[in-house]
Amino acid sequence: MVATVGTLACSAGRTVRTSPSLRVRQLRSTAAILVVAACIGVALPSVGWAQSAPAQDVEQPQGTAPWVKSETMTVTVRPDGTAESVTTVRIKILSAGVLETVGKQTRNFTEGMQTLDIVEAYTEKANGEKVTVDPENILTTDAQSGQATIYHRDQKARTIIFSDLAVGDTTVLTTRLDQKIAMFPGHYTNHLIYPRQTSAAESTAEIIVPKDMPLTVASYGDEIEHRKVEDETTIRHILTYRPKPRVLGETGQTSPWDRDPRVIVTTFKDYEAVGNAYWARAAVKTAVTPQIQALADEITKGIDDRRGQAAAIDAWVKRNIRYVAIYLGAGGYVPNDAAAVLKHKYGDCKDHVTLMSALLAAKGIASEHVLINSGNTYTVPDQPTFGYFNHLIIRIPEFGLFDDPTVSAAAFGVLGLGDYDKPVLRMSADGMHRDRTPTMQIADHVSTNRTRITVAADGAVTGETIETATGAFATGSRRSTVQVLSDGLDRSAEKRLRTLGFPGRGRFQVPAASDFAEPYAVKAQFTLNEKMTVAAGGTSVIPYGLSMKGRPNGGLLGDRYDGRQLPFVCYAGRQVEELELSFADGMPLPETIPNRSIDNRWFTYTAQYKIEDRTLKITREFVSRVPGQVCSPELEAEIARPLKQVRADLATRLRFGAGVAAGHTEQPVTRETPAQLPTADAEPSAD
Repeated sequence: MVATVGTLACSAGRTVRTSPSLRVRQLRSTAAILVVAACIGVALPSVGWAQSAPAQDVEQPQGTAPWVKSETMTVTVRPDGTAESVTTVRIKILSAGVLETVGKQTRNFTEGMQTLDIVEAYTEKANGEKVTVDPENILTTDAQSGQATIYHRDQKARTIIFSDLAVGDTTVLTTRLDQKIAMFPGHYTNHLIYPRQTSAAESTAEIIVPKDMPLTVASYGDEIEHRKVEDETTIRHILTYRPKPRVLGETGQTSPWDRDPRVIVTTFKDYEAVGNAYWARAAVKTAVTPQIQALADEITKGIDDRRGQAAAIDAWVKRNIRYVAIYLGAGGYVPNDAAAVLKHKYGDCKDHVTLMSALLAAKGIASEHVLINSGNTYTVPDQPTFGYFNHLIIRIPEFGLFDDPTVSAAAFGVLGLGDYDKPVLRMSADGMHRDRTPTMQIADHVSTNRTRITVAADGAVTGETIETATGAFATGSRRSTVQVLSDGLDRSAEKRLRTLGFPGRGRFQVPAASDFAEPYAVKAQFTLNEKMTVAAGGTSVIPYGLSMKGRPNGGLLGDRYDGRQLPFVCYAGRQVEELELSFADGMPLPETIPNRSIDNRWFTYTAQYKIEDRTLKITREFVSRVPGQVCSPELEAEIARPLKQVRADLATRLRFGAGVAAGHTEQPVTRETPAQLPTADAEPSAD
């Protein structure tokens, strides 16, 4: 439950979801690709109680929970911002499927700044018997971040292996964590969350602080009772959580930190104080050394336009500074010197921003460091805290532009999907300012698939596709290019055609992944293995080329979830599919397909079909015009049915008439559901 301050979670341009962004699903995955890896502090725990939750929550039939958990915690805060936390976590096992997970629990701590003691650990059998964990089954090792590019040199892991565990038993673990060095001297922050998706019993937390310490404790959610007890020297905040029935998670939902019961503990007076605490330690890291000045001059040589200079510096950082995070002590919140980042040619989000700031300063261009949450958290509490921020990006006031230099595949000013429409804290020598990043604008994120197909007299199908992309779509395309080059231009085409359900041969033509010009264009030629059956009275699917991205099927609006109750993440943008199928002389032509138009508050979809000479021309366009990146459950109810109509139209089959002139006759069109057709990426999933 407790989210202790550790390291700023930083967008590495990488993710646990290692998708090459070949489809719209991967455009959404890009949000995670660009934003999930830890870089500043502890990112807020996703679902479950940080420090105490088992690694996974295995669902049982009818949504029954595999365990029930309760927690009792006492935190004693000292005047210098250090603190001692004593926590007891009880987990009752209800399913054999989680015996292994619950039976091995791990607690991390930062050596040198913290000590962690196992006060008590035992299995409580169903009959009341206690089986104490043998000391030799409490192991201390170097902690692993779980991210391939993030290393905590001084973080340790203490793993407790419980004995004689069966369904119906309860694990009981009491730990004492002593924060010996405050991350920000004189300040203390902490965060507790009680996710409604976790099956919990009544839990308590007690925060004890010196009476003269200006500490705020705020609770959110009517499941939490907050009492305050004072004596001559201390104030005790007593919080009792009485859970309501468990709520199951929903596809694409926003973070529990935006809505679930939670507690914010902070000594910061306001967000300006939060920014000042960070800036006091980070500002000196952006010094312009002679080497940095020389590099800035070299990067911008021949560029007089100041925005062009900033774009060139951004491109240089993205092309030359690898994402590698090595933390020691307070390094999770304090960047390395810009000169050191330049020397090593790697760093985390704070290091990328620090070096870019120094290079900009060398050209007289002012910049701001910007704290943000790059995950699916879209709010910050009124109480000022670091805990909701897990990433650092940059803002250039002269151009009113935010930029994320760790998104190595994004053009200048294009953010990772998880960076749009987010509350932020801008920090510089000119002051601290709360702000919000821009929402996605339709015109900035456009994907267009132009495919020309020739159907020979024997039914052989050949064609070429040109896909152009801007904004977040272009970021995904550049990432795809890396995978295409890794697999080979021919092999990648073959794999992609097979994935689309149209096996064949082909070859991609791709620009360099470091080419930030937009639109970013990928070309491909292909020949399908299976010939098209063109016969009077027959039907055929409509091939849509060697497409790397998703079709205009509503993927920008996320996955559908019947009966949705929670807000979900959604994106704005435009997708276009332009297909031309030319049929050889003497072949029957397709019957006329009626046009379709769907227009509502949230999206438009148009499909136009016409035959000119012997060519069927199809233009489909989907425009998501959501005003922000959080959509309400009411919106889900409005778009579900229209989106089924969109996907039905995309599944339209050709019906061939009796002769070459049949294409000019109005006839009903045969449609099948996407599930019946080879549209492997019809459903999208969210750099």
